Order: sequence, then structure tokens, then C-alpha cells
Amino acid sequence: MRLRYWTALLVLGGITFVVSTQWDRQPQEEAALSDSAPAPVQSGDEPKSAPIQTDDPVTVSAVPSTEMPPQPDDAVIWTQVIGTGDSLSGLLSEAGLDTDASTEVTGAIGSQYDLRRLKPGHSLTLTIAPDGLPRTATLEIEDGTRILATFGAVPSVQKMAPDLDSVRRAGEAKIQSSIYAALDDADIPTRFATDLELILAGTFDLRTALSGGESIRLLWREYRSGDRVVGEPTIDFAQLDLADGRYEILWPDDTSRQTRIYKDGHLVQTFDQPIRGARLSSAFGQRMHPIHGYMRMHSGVDFAAGQGAVVAATQSGKITFMGERSGYGLLVEMEHEGGTNTLYAHLSAVNEDLQVGQRVAAGTGIGQVGSTGTSTAPHLHYEVRVDGQPVSPLADTRLRGPGGGAQAGASLVLMDSMQSELDRLLGSRG
Repeated sequence: MRLRYWTALLVLGGITFVVSTQWDRQPQEEAALSDSAPAPVQSGDEPKSAPIQTDDPVTVSAVPSTEMPPQPDDAVIWTQVIGTGDSLSGLLSEAGLDTDASTEVTGAIGSQYDLRRLKPGHSLTLTIAPDGLPRTATLEIEDGTRILATFGAVPSVQKMAPDLDSVRRAGEAKIQSSIYAALDDADIPTRFATDLELILAGTFDLRTALSGGESIRLLWREYRSGDRVVGEPTIDFAQLDLADGRYEILWPDDTSRQTRIYKDGHLVQTFDQPIRGARLSSAFGQRMHPIHGYMRMHSGVDFAAGQGAVVAATQSGKITFMGERSGYGLLVEMEHEGGTNTLYAHLSAVNEDLQVGQRVAAGTGIGQVGSTGTSTAPHLHYEVRVDGQPVSPLADTRLRGPGGGAQAGASLVLMDSMQSELDRLLGSRG
């Protein structure tokens, strides 16, 4: 069983765009394809480039979007939630598909999703004809995105973003033994304990600041498809009452790149980040390396972000390097005033309109998130160096964003609205 081409369907704003791709594998190549096969490796020394823009122009035909083609009454629907140790090929065999059909489904879904990232909780749904051949295969991943492969005379693969509702939530807790336990007892997502520790790392050590009796109030968003919560919640605002005062943290939303930390109403820290709305996933300092498996210095901070997310210059400066560097993968390095440099690593692409020696303004798109170099998944590694030595991007003040003016006033208005929303939601619970 062999396909000469796939028709990839890209869904944007409810319209599906069709792009045909040649795919002419020989039978021996088809037999070798599996979900455990490594991803293709790009050869050559030149960095991969791509134009950086929010809406890529696509010169293709538009057709109505459909989530699932209608199925005849004789089709069998097979669904399985992926468990620990499961592989796509194993599940397809369990569903009764033969080797050729299994290879076809694996290749189709693998053309839109890296199957090495398959994990427990994902789900696979197959529509199987009486002759045992698949008519459709749908893989749903953790954020509600679905990969739909349709087989037949004109096979296609469609990646569909979830249609989610954003729901605002609020909670409060008293901290006794640990912040993690306090959040758990109050039915607040415990991952927020890590968010708080990471964002406050440039101001103080949250763990050592807690002695018991402190209070915390949080405002966050969760995303739902009907009654089902999909993906990870997003924290927006935190109010933390400690022995030395009240701290309030205003995280960036999807349109902002700046985090602000206040103490007793006064701004004490700002941080301009390279990706709008992204969350820190790893702090500056000594850590257990996720690949090497031993303690070593982490010379920057990491941001969790999807493949291809736009990476922007945090401050104006001059590009001094664009290309590959051992461990960092594809990166961009910039020079700023006062002997300060910033570095943006593990990129999937750099902005082809930029070049070394060019000066760019803060907020200019310089690359796209990837997983090149020593990396386990798409993310951005961001470094700040002063006179060649790495410093904490959150604690160092050389690249601190503006603290006054209209931007500060807008932040105070936003913080007031967050506090009012907290009071409203917590009051309605009572």
C-alpha cells in the first residue's frame, strides 16, 4: 500500500488551505518507517532561515473546513487512550491493522506531528472499513489539537486547532508546610508553585521566605472544550502576603512581553521577555541537566513555547552572530550598551531579512522557537552576558524595561482590574 502524495490541510480562521506534497517512498522504505524512527537531520553548515511574520502568506486554494468526513454505516469506530509505554504502531496493531495499513497511518500522522512526543493521555480514534483498511485516523494531543488523516482516492492530513473557551478562575490559600501543599489543599493548580518560584527568583528565594502563615491569592485562566479542561492553565496575577510586605506579580498576557513585580504598591522589578505570553520553564543557576543527567550551570532561562513561535529582541541592539553553535543549536546573539549581550538559542529558523552587523529595535522578530542543539523539546534558551559572563536575566538591571510613563500607568490599571476580578470571583464563591 503506497501513496504518491499527501494533501496537507492547514486550518486558519475556520478556512482550510490545501497544499499538495509529493511522497513517493519505495516499499522497503515504507517497511522501515515507524513511530520510533528519528526525525530527519538537516545537512550542511548554513543556518535554516525563514521569514518572521505573524501571518505567513499562503498561495493555495481554500475549501470548507470539516472536522470528520461522514462515515458509512458499516464502518467500525475504534478509540484508545494512550497509556504508559504505548506506541502508535502497537496501538494500530491492536486495532487490527496490517503492516502496510499501519505504516500508512503512521506516515500520515507523523507528517504533521513528531511521534516521539506521544505521551499518556493522548487519544487515537480510527474509522475502519469492513476490509480492515483505515478510512480515517485521528490523534488528539494534550492541548486539544487533533491530527486527522483521511484515506482513500485523495488522502489528506489536517491539523486542527481546538476551539476552546477561556474561563477565568481564582483561588486563595494559607501557606503552612509548603506552597505546593497549600495550593493542593485549596484546589489550585500546583504547577503555579513552580511559576511563582521561577518568576521571583530574580527578586528573592520564595522557599526560604516562607515560614508559615503567609497567604496567597491567584487569578488564572483555564481552557475548556465543552465541560472538559484542555491543556495547562495560565496564571495571570498573584498577590502574596509575606512577613516583609505584600508582593503582587503581573504576568504578561498573550499581547505583552513584560512581567512586573510590585512590593507594597511600588514597582521593584520588571522583565522584558523574548516571547509574548510565554512562561518560564527553567531558571538561571545550577540544575540537573535534562539530557546529561548531572548538576551543571544553566547560564540562562528557558521559556516554554510551541514550535515556530516568534522570538523578539528584548532590547534594541546590534546583531553580532547568526548561525549554529555547539549545544545551542541555531542561535542569534545581540550586543547592547554597557558590554551587555543577549543570546537566543535552539531556534528552528532565523529572520532572513536580518544580517550580522545590523541594528534592530526592541520587539523585532529575530527568529522562531525550535529544538536545535542539545534540546529535548521546542523551547527558547535566553541568556544575558555582561563582559562575557552570564548573569541572571531576571535579576540583572542592565536590560530592565522602562519603569514609568504610559506603560507603567497601563500596568497599574491592569493590576487594579485583576485585584477587582479576584475580589469578585472569591466573593462569589462565598
